[in-house]
Amino acid sequence: MQTNENLNDLRLVTLIAETGTLSGAAERLGINHATVFRRLGQLEQRLGVRLFERSGGRYLRTPAGEALADAGRQMQETANQALLKVAGQDLRPSGQVRLSTTDSLAMALLPPVMLTCRQQHPQIQLSVEVDNRAVNLSKRDADIAIRPTLQPPDYLIGKRISSVHFAVYGSASYLQAAGKRMLAEHQWIALDESFAGHRTLRWLNAILPVEQIGYRTSSFGCIRQACIDGLGLALLPCFLGDSSPSLQRVGELVPECAVELWILTHPDLRDNMRIKVVFQYLHTALQQAMQRYQN
Repeated sequence: MQTNENLNDLRLVTLIAETGTLSGAAERLGINHATVFRRLGQLEQRLGVRLFERSGGRYLRTPAGEALADAGRQMQETANQALLKVAGQDLRPSGQVRLSTTDSLAMALLPPVMLTCRQQHPQIQLSVEVDNRAVNLSKRDADIAIRPTLQPPDYLIGKRISSVHFAVYGSASYLQAAGKRMLAEHQWIALDESFAGHRTLRWLNAILPVEQIGYRTSSFGCIRQACIDGLGLALLPCFLGDSSPSLQRVGELVPECAVELWILTHPDLRDNMRIKVVFQYLHTALQQAMQRYQN
């Protein structure tokens, strides 16, 4: 077998082992299910050994499959570390910097900050991925992450930007129509089941069972829009609610929901000049932007 074939086969086995399905591996590889099925069959035939047992639609590793999957994971980790170290040696303040952040931060805070960053460093290209899930910077999912968190991962380096406060908001039209009510008597908008255990859901559950909330969605950006449209009250980060002219605060800050905003990167990228420049700029600019939402 050729070297490239060996490497591709290892990656194929690793992804099937990680996802447990051919369709999952196919999606990660960007190919179709039939191609994965064919390549796995050809590999097992060449090796003369079964790599997976099929059970209930899942692909379970045999000892031989486990050995190859481990080798594939080690190969990928070695490649990731090499890429990080090579990237860290680049001393030119130019090239692409990939950022990852949440939809609410991307909508309410980043656009003016990105504008001034591009004006000051036109040789640097910024790419912003919006994802409400945490990214793995060790696998180069992004170069810099801007995330609300109470405890940043130990394997990353970063700087605290500010506190993120929360409050209840409603649109003027909704509040006028609803009149004076107890909080439990209002219509509410909240995060959906994919955020089970989120601090805002815990706070709301003390007011009314979250199962009774009339409208739920998977992002604070969508919650804000539903609140603007008059679907009910919503518990929002203040930088998101206060930046919406049609929304009004209801009551005081909700301290139980406060969190910290951090900017993070991988230690191997700390000496990369373009990442260092963007990291420091974003930290300073976002600190200034968040000052108006601290009360």
